[in-house]
Amino acid sequence: MAQMSIADFARELKVQPAVLLEQLEAAGVHKRDAEDSISEREQSTLLDYLRRAHGASPPAREQAKPTPKILIAGSVNKKTLNLRADAPKLSALHRTAFGILGATTRDNRRRILELAEEKHFSLDTEICAKARSDLTNPRNRLAAELAWLPGLSPKRANAYCVLLNQDLDSVMRLAGDEGPLVQANLVAAALELLEPELSADAWAIWILALALEVDKIDPVDVFKTINEERAVAGIPEIQSLDVVEEELSARRRYYKDTIKGAMDRFPTVKMIQVTKDVVEVATSSGTKPAPVLIDELIDSFEVGARPFLEREEDNAKQLIKATYDSAAGGDRVVRPLLDKLERVVRNWDTVAKPIKINMNVRGLEHKASKALAYAIRDLGIDLYKNHGMLEQTQRITNLLQEVFAELPAVVDRLDEDSKAIESIFEQREQSKHQTAEWAKEITYEAQIGLVFKDTLRISPNGVEWKGVRLPLDSITGVGWGATRNSVNGIPTGTNYSIFYCDQNKVTWIQTNREQIFSSFTNKLWKAVGVRLLTEMLEGLRAGKRYQFGDAILDDRGMEFTKTHFLGADEKVRATWSQLQVWSADGKFFIEVKDNKKAFLALPYQASNNAHILEAAVRMKFKNGNELLSSLLG
Repeated sequence: MAQMSIADFARELKVQPAVLLEQLEAAGVHKRDAEDSISEREQSTLLDYLRRAHGASPPAREQAKPTPKILIAGSVNKKTLNLRADAPKLSALHRTAFGILGATTRDNRRRILELAEEKHFSLDTEICAKARSDLTNPRNRLAAELAWLPGLSPKRANAYCVLLNQDLDSVMRLAGDEGPLVQANLVAAALELLEPELSADAWAIWILALALEVDKIDPVDVFKTINEERAVAGIPEIQSLDVVEEELSARRRYYKDTIKGAMDRFPTVKMIQVTKDVVEVATSSGTKPAPVLIDELIDSFEVGARPFLEREEDNAKQLIKATYDSAAGGDRVVRPLLDKLERVVRNWDTVAKPIKINMNVRGLEHKASKALAYAIRDLGIDLYKNHGMLEQTQRITNLLQEVFAELPAVVDRLDEDSKAIESIFEQREQSKHQTAEWAKEITYEAQIGLVFKDTLRISPNGVEWKGVRLPLDSITGVGWGATRNSVNGIPTGTNYSIFYCDQNKVTWIQTNREQIFSSFTNKLWKAVGVRLLTEMLEGLRAGKRYQFGDAILDDRGMEFTKTHFLGADEKVRATWSQLQVWSADGKFFIEVKDNKKAFLALPYQASNNAHILEAAVRMKFKNGNELLSSLLG
């Protein structure tokens, strides 16, 4: 109780200042005028006098019998008691019918009427009349009994009421041995008085304490306790347990409203943080159900948070659409949009997280979160499939795994996505490694010429001869061979020829150095030959036909042109099982086994891709399949 004037104190007690001056004089507090100030000690002196005058239990310091520490008052530093500055002067317990009249659960009807008559002079007539009616009417009395401290002795109940206005932490600490209903009422009354500036952790402890005690309230025990006290007071007992259960349901609504009222005094950020802390602790981070009161609290929180979540959902959808529309611009354009989207999603999660956790442990799904998660996931898939942005897709997946971890169906899908992305990254790294190895394998450079040197070079950038470079993927044909020279049967050396071409021209390279010839053709095969072979086999599988000389190649065999002297040419068709191959005199031969005049002879040094055809046919004869394209697997 803060220091105030006599007139202010009179208004608070709802009595005339003159009456209050008389009561102060009787209590030994000497004041002359209504504008005189009255200290906290003087206020306590007056209240103690009124309790004695009305027959209530005296304060603990006047009791000879040993009492709990909660009854010791007067030496408390009120600056550390966590009472909010604008707290009501009367706690929720003081505002019950028992608190208003100063009655106990053991007072009979006559005593209640006497107390009401005495309070009539100091309190509002209607308030006194209602309190009297609530305590003397057996049906109305139950609500007042459940709002009070059933089962406690009058002295102990009074001590708690005094302590509520002194030290709320002591209320929490000392009430641990009381029954669940008593603890729930004490904590609920304290929540109304606590200062909002307490830490979020401290608030979470108070709220959870209330929720846990409410879960422990047993209607049967309450039924028994109330009737025992009514028997002492001579009040008709409750006949039906259903009546108690119905009144306890109403009481639970009061507890929820008390928590909401306390949290409404918080700044928004703190209110969200306290809600999140309460849910995480109550559910053990989403691994067990929360107390019923917490479930009901989160349901109310979800209703209140819905407008915010809907606004953030609209913002997220706009950013998702903008990212779809801008994805063709590449990472440079997409990255800032995803930065904004991430901020919006994290804002969403700050509010939605306690809702998601609570609904998950209840076997429910937060539909709005699930819909948003899948919308963002679809964006990530599109960025990879249609724009090749694997890093941005991984970023989105990581974000969703963090933010929507409380949605089991989404988590399972995201785990699959994450594994797929990791596999793609591994394949990409392997591909990079293989590409680096391939580049190393095909890179070669040599100088050709006796006096004036020309550079022959091959690398991933292309094939270069005499300063003219041709990209590897533009080369459509290759060939090479060697010609041994002799004079009068005496070998005079070997000339080596290499050529490659695109759609426009053929480039020839001549050298007499076998080492250069062997090294370069080996690199040329790896850089170009393998690709040309693969493309030819894929074409055959797709139904294409290729011409080599005057023969036609398809997937099942070859068609030859057999020439007749003085007659028309004849087309001879043969499958692979009907053909045989060999090399001789610098040529590659393919011949029909039972028709020696149906054959193909391709000079290695003059025929485009003769080596490609030879490699394919010889591999085909080894696997025995009737289709040449079967080499692809």
